[in-house]
Amino acid sequence: MSQLSAIFDILRGWPDGSALTWDFVQDSGAASDIEEGSVVAVVAASSPTSVDRHTSALIGPNVDQLDHPWLVIRGKESSESEFTGKLTCLKLRTGVVFKVPTTESPTVGDLLWADTGVLTNVDPGSNIPHVGKVMQFDATDGWMIVEA
Repeated sequence: MSQLSAIFDILRGWPDGSALTWDFVQDSGAASDIEEGSVVAVVAASSPTSVDRHTSALIGPNVDQLDHPWLVIRGKESSESEFTGKLTCLKLRTGVVFKVPTTESPTVGDLLWADTGVLTNVDPGSNIPHVGKVMQFDATDGWMIVEA
């Protein structure tokens, strides 16, 4: 069970939608436990396949080597993850809509990228494709709804 006070929520695309879910091991090199709402990517040549926090700027301008980011929906803090030892993730860029806490001040329609697993509206340049788009923002409660 996840935190009952969490702002994070999936609004469309899961569980009975078209989004792809997969369970991954957290990479041993991760700085700390990865929580729900984080954006992660598969660590190259990891065995077993593991994930760590994603940073859009690190994928480089070469379009044929794009990383495929995932959204953590059950992080290390959930009892399911403690039991299985894995993070449950949704593939982004599949039409999934979710609500996530933010300290940013985005505008509706802003494109989003990831910076160390956190969604940001700061464009890293080099024509790197965005991870999602802001559909709604609430400055008072500190959350945004994102379509990815």
